[in-house]
Amino acid sequence: MTTDAPKIVEVNFELQLADVEQGLAQLPRARLSKFFGWFGVVAVVAIIGWRWHEGRDPSLLAIVGVLLIATFVLGRDPTKRIAKRIFDALPSDALQVSLQCDEAGVQLMSSDSTTQVAWNEVVRVLDTRASFLIFTSRTNAQIVPKRALQADQVSALRQLVARHVVTQREPWLTPAIQRRLIVYAALFAAVWAIYCYGRSR
Repeated sequence: MTTDAPKIVEVNFELQLADVEQGLAQLPRARLSKFFGWFGVVAVVAIIGWRWHEGRDPSLLAIVGVLLIATFVLGRDPTKRIAKRIFDALPSDALQVSLQCDEAGVQLMSSDSTTQVAWNEVVRVLDTRASFLIFTSRTNAQIVPKRALQADQVSALRQLVARHVVTQREPWLTPAIQRRLIVYAALFAAVWAIYCYGRSR
């Protein structure tokens, strides 16, 4: 009778800006923010088009519509800005990372630091198309790009996660999302007020 050897994943990689961007873009909060941004653009265009079709105050509505759409477009996806800020804050030595995952947990080493995380400290692991995001809290994650892994290493890491990680669900309505919803609600209220004002004239 034979037993399977312990699964160990060892790899070296250089963290890139694209890794941080892709990691942040896969977070539920980022996806929800993008959804609300595009929903706002579509709603504003629909309202402006409706009012324009009625033939009332087209120039004023066009100006307001352009301003609101620009606000939604600029604020719909802050992922790239946040990722660049995080990436620029990292010292160059910290970008060269050595990863080891085994039955004990995850260890990431760079020239200036070593991070050792036991599996019972991992709250969840997000397996995306481009990377593994190993979360130790709601906002703190270690990024492991899949481009640095062989197919068997990806499979081994998934097996380790399946055996050792119990996902802890987080509420989707975070303070950041609440603030964004308030901003969007205020913008929609402003558009509706302009519409009602124009209709009453």
